[in-house]
Parts: sequence; C-alpha cells; structure tokens
Amino acid sequence: MSSSILCGPCQYEDNIKDAKKWCTDCEDGYCEDCEKVHRSTKMSRNHTLISIADYQKIKDVSVKQICENHGERFDLYCSTHDKALCISCVNHHKSCQEVSALKEAARGSKQSTAFADVEDTIYGALENITTCIKDQELTEKHVENQEQMIRKNVKEIRQKIDNQLNVLEQKLIKDLSVKSAKCKSSLEKH
Repeated sequence: MSSSILCGPCQYEDNIKDAKKWCTDCEDGYCEDCEKVHRSTKMSRNHTLISIADYQKIKDVSVKQICENHGERFDLYCSTHDKALCISCVNHHKSCQEVSALKEAARGSKQSTAFADVEDTIYGALENITTCIKDQELTEKHVENQEQMIRKNVKEIRQKIDNQLNVLEQKLIKDLSVKSAKCKSSLEKH
C-alpha cells in the first residue's frame, strides 16, 4: 500500500496526482487545484481542510460517527459529559447547559490545537535564536582570544628578532673594531 494519498477528484478522472489537503467532511484528498475549487464551491467552502501530514498522523484513529444506542449520526456534543450525541441522545442531556453542534465543538478544538502548534513553533524558534546568539557570543569570544594570542605571538617573535639583530650588531661592531684596529696598526708600521 502506497503511503501517499491521491487527489480524489483527479483520480475519478483517471489523473493521478498527490493530495496536499484532506477534507474531514468529505473524507477525500485534494491536490492544490482541486482544493481551490473545493474551497470556492458553495456546498463545501465551510468544510475543514487539513494538511496530508496531519491527516496521516490521525487517519488510523477510529472514530465512531453513529450512535450505538440509536443508530443515528452524531451531530451534537455535550461539554459537561465530554460526549458526542445524536438527536435522540439529547433527551438525556436536557439539563446540560453546554450542548452544541459537533462541528462547532470540533472547530474550537482544532483552533486550540492550531494555537498550541503555533505556540510550539514560536517556542522552538526562540530556542533556536537563543542557541544562535550563544553560539555567536562564543564565536566572538573565541575570535577575541585568538586575536590576543596572535598579537602576543607577534610581539614575542619581534622581540626575538630584535634580540638577534642586537647580538648581530654587537658582533659586527666588535669585528669591525678589531679589523679596523689591525688595519691602523698595519698602516702605522709602514
């Protein structure tokens, strides 16, 4: 079985395209072109579309859509009991104050999840930025340390060269003095 999900409308037309979005209402995949049409059609413009990646994370979760007690589709949600209800179940929840349409309850849940996802993304970005700043500070300190070490090495090398030149100068002056004295004494003898 292929892990990619195909666009339902394209597949119906014998055109094979990977789906980019999944409609939770129609339970079908849509490529980018078909998604635009799906969003613009009056009957489906309010449908909930999620990314294929999100759908693949949740597709194996089995969700019952039919009430086992009454054989009717779940259309309502009781927040008090955290339970999906069919029309017949509502009679047992008349005293509950938070009974709403299942789609509205699900939309609120998805928005909360979306907010949490955005929050996680922001915190992840902040952690990355903090790490980058720390790395940059460490790099700056490393560069400063390297600069100081190189300056110190250059001064030490310069000092050694100066010392060598001083020694050489003294030797040359001494040799010059000795040779000059020999020349003068030799000239005086003649």
